[in-house]
Amino acid sequence: MISSSYICIVVIICFASIQFIEVSSFFARYSGIYIGKKTLAYALQNAVFMLTRFFTMVLLPLLGLLIDLGINKATYLNMVSIAFICSGMLGIVVVYFRSYIVSGFSKVLENVSLGKSLFLSVLKIPVFIINNKNTIAIQKPNFSYLMRSKIFWLSAIVFSVYALSLFMVFFVSLSFPDYRASISQLSGVTNALATVLLTFFIEPKISIAIDKDNNEDALNMIFSLIIGRILGVSLFSQITIFVLMVFL
Repeated sequence: MISSSYICIVVIICFASIQFIEVSSFFARYSGIYIGKKTLAYALQNAVFMLTRFFTMVLLPLLGLLIDLGINKATYLNMVSIAFICSGMLGIVVVYFRSYIVSGFSKVLENVSLGKSLFLSVLKIPVFIINNKNTIAIQKPNFSYLMRSKIFWLSAIVFSVYALSLFMVFFVSLSFPDYRASISQLSGVTNALATVLLTFFIEPKISIAIDKDNNEDALNMIFSLIIGRILGVSLFSQITIFVLMVFL
């Protein structure tokens, strides 16, 4: 049987990878503004999002396996905490290298507009980013705007709930192992609120700014969403984990 320690490492890698890909994908929308391919950029964002499905398919069964193996609760919470920290660090990397990422996405959009495969172009994104010599200059996040932005704070709350719900339903299963199969299915229920808020409140506001060709406003909203997500997962979620550790 594979050691639970190795499984924990793979879980951390999978979760951090999901966060890294999803955070990066938001810059795909912004790349469409520069080359006049806003609708195609939305399709690109969804295509990049799909890459996370591979890691999700690995993550969920491994979490279930950890529960079946009877992992220690403290060990489980430490694993979750490290996963949140790693995802936050990768999110900061995305923000720091935003110019390279937007340039890479722009190259994908150019290729697809010329009739090349979207799937193959998405897989080549790392190559486009590394080899790209003409990066797009993108301003730094406006932190005064962030503090006043409803999207920033709502994003922090939404993605904190999103991240916690994924892991906490399995944590509850450790206390009620006889019902672990039923409890594990609750993750979809707890994620529903976060998904609804993202789909019907946050996403439309960003789309409206993009449609108006207001580059600065669109970028500020994207930064609000991304940095809010980083804060929510790496800090707000950590507070919950810390409280659980104290009362464990």
